[in-house]
Amino acid sequence: MTQMTDTARKAIRMSAATPQPFGLLGRLVARWLSRQRLRRDQSWLQRQPDYMLRDIGIGRSEIESIIRKGRYR
Repeated sequence: MTQMTDTARKAIRMSAATPQPFGLLGRLVARWLSRQRLRRDQSWLQRQPDYMLRDIGIGRSEIESIIRKGRYR
């Protein structure tokens, strides 16, 4: 009888605990919703005045990059 490692046991528990009932369709919807949120956030940032962006700590030219890739500090 072979013994499972702790990592293997955790992986099995995680996969059983997080069912994905919609498979491909669920992933497509999740991706679409994520892109919608990105567009909404980018639009909101673009509408803000320069002083607000400075308070946040970003420049207008950085908005798209930050929305797409995130910001590392």
